[in-house]
Amino acid sequence: MKKKIIIWTTGFFLLSFLLGFNLELSQARKNEEELYRELERFVSVVNIVKKEYVSPVDDKKLIYGALKGMLSSLDPYSAFLEPEASKELQMETSGEFEGVGMEITLKDGIITVVSPIQDSPAWDAGVKPGDKIIEIDGQSTKGMNTWEAAQKLRGKKGTSVTISILREHATKIMKITLVRDIIKVKSVKSSILQGDIGYVRITNFQERTANDLEVVMKELLNQNVKGLILDLRNNPGGLLSSAIDVSELFLPEKTIIVSIQGRRPEDKKIYYSQRQPLWNKPVFILINNGSASASEIVTGALRDNLSTCKTLGVKTFGKGSVQNLIKLDEDGTSIKLTIAYYYTPSGTKIDGKGIEPDIKVEAPEEMEIGTPEKDVQLNKAIEELQKLLANK
Repeated sequence: MKKKIIIWTTGFFLLSFLLGFNLELSQARKNEEELYRELERFVSVVNIVKKEYVSPVDDKKLIYGALKGMLSSLDPYSAFLEPEASKELQMETSGEFEGVGMEITLKDGIITVVSPIQDSPAWDAGVKPGDKIIEIDGQSTKGMNTWEAAQKLRGKKGTSVTISILREHATKIMKITLVRDIIKVKSVKSSILQGDIGYVRITNFQERTANDLEVVMKELLNQNVKGLILDLRNNPGGLLSSAIDVSELFLPEKTIIVSIQGRRPEDKKIYYSQRQPLWNKPVFILINNGSASASEIVTGALRDNLSTCKTLGVKTFGKGSVQNLIKLDEDGTSIKLTIAYYYTPSGTKIDGKGIEPDIKVEAPEEMEIGTPEKDVQLNKAIEELQKLLANK
């Protein structure tokens, strides 16, 4: 009797497996057939356009346009890049390029400023994080993706571009003319405040940022500063590797810095600190709505792991996705594709949410970042840090 039960049970599970396998194959075939039908539709539209459109259409222009639309429909950060755009992306992370000096993204379907780069034409003209760019040189940005807008903003030094922006709480659209320049981004700037507090501002995360920061931190330690204010306001981000290297200067060895999770469960990757920290004194991090991406990684890593770390300012931008640059051809075309999301060490997803500060301090409209006499957030950080040091 037992033998019959085992045979029937084995047969049942085998049949279930085969049925399940066949169902999976059937679904895979259906998906494949659906894809072929849609590809046939695409080819049909291409042929109609080539045959019926009022003017002759270049094949490459048609295909490039389709690829741009396909990638931009996924999220604000995925994009099809023509050769020139690919080169510009690589130039930006090296720290020098020509343009107006601001990081932009597509938010709610509108070209939006993430942050102006300090001392750039956009910064000097008063462009703010969150400004919505409605027009560029009189052309509406409606329907533009980030890269199309960026290419219109970039250009040779000395040339000008006029943007129309809509600012939150403003009653009318503002027109600003910017004269393009060579944007040289020195990513790390430092000083000593009130005798024993170190101040370091990181404007973005480039290839050399961690090395430059390490030099600055050693100089501050040699001058016996008791605490540090790390200013990441209006820092739009940059390289993941740079954010990890910067975090390692503060975190104990084998501490989680950030994790990324892709489409499949096995795509999860955790980044740990691989060195002993250089800094082990209290640190306050200044953040605002222009702090994005790599800035949010560093903020989350330090706040989640260090009891002596506090954040001050307003909620960060909320750009917590990972893009991979995939080369397509020898002609330089590539795609920038979102492949994963960032999570802080405590497991918080950054994308679309941002990081709330421990101490919320709003900034006046005309506040000058980094100037102690006029920077209310910096002054509050100094005050809070002094309290912390006094209670040690």
